Amino acid sequence: MNKFLLAGAISLVVSGGCLSQTVVPGVPVPKDGHEIFATITKWADAVRSRDSKALDNIFEEGLVVTTFDGKTRNRAEELEILKPGGDLKTVSVNNEEVKVRFFENTAVVTAMTRMKFVIGDKESQTAFRYTAVFVKKDGRWQLAALHTARPQQP
Repeated sequence: MNKFLLAGAISLVVSGGCLSQTVVPGVPVPKDGHEIFATITKWADAVRSRDSKALDNIFEEGLVVTTFDGKTRNRAEELEILKPGGDLKTVSVNNEEVKVRFFENTAVVTAMTRMKFVIGDKESQTAFRYTAVFVKKDGRWQLAALHTARPQQP
């Protein structure tokens, strides 16, 4: 099995719409390497804008989400939670410390995400670390599993 490690400082800033990455010199990046970053950006943007159609395209049929409190959700439940409506508006989704490891048609992504919301007229924010498993299926990267955890407090 070919293994590639794409390391470095990779920052996704959805609210600004930019993706910058620094790749460690000498570390090979597979052909699909840049596609996964585009998918991560689309995923964050779709969460921010509550774009059900985009999320439906990104989520693999058997998606399993494990939340920081140990609960699990399937694809349909995750789509329901992220659909537009109600008093919740996601202002920004920023991924930091993004790292990707490739294993043939699988990519394991780790990152820190910071989100800002408006609920009614009150601003709120959250941060969490995640590990996401993407599979290359039907010609595109799809999210197959997601595990979130609260970051360690200093």
